[in-house]
Amino acid sequence: MECSTIELINENSSIELSNNERYFLRLFVLNYDDQYISNFLEMEEKDLDYIKRILKKKFKTKDWVVLIQKAFELGILEERDYIDPAIKEIALDYASKIVNDFKSKPSRYKLPKDILFDFDNSITRSLKKIKITLK
Repeated sequence: MECSTIELINENSSIELSNNERYFLRLFVLNYDDQYISNFLEMEEKDLDYIKRILKKKFKTKDWVVLIQKAFELGILEERDYIDPAIKEIALDYASKIVNDFKSKPSRYKLPKDILFDFDNSITRSLKKIKITLK
């Protein structure tokens, strides 16, 4: 296991995680299975089981939903890392419109407000449809 750690402090709690523990959490939230995670981290499944036990101990819970929620609250996991692909597609589409508009008239470029409002409304609608699923 890697020896470098990150210390995350909330108002009344502090949790130190190794790189492998952080990577495990990130991959776990993305719904990768243990086999994939152990291959990615280049470790045996027994070592992965050890990481899971240590995480439960550090977060003082056996409930993965509570553990993941705490990880988000402490900033160990960040919501922007788990953006739905549909939202990414919408964002890329609007980014392309903005870039193309800029290329066609760079000297007098001003972003039309309706593009920004359309973008905001599209993202808001998509976010309302997303449900995070945890194992």
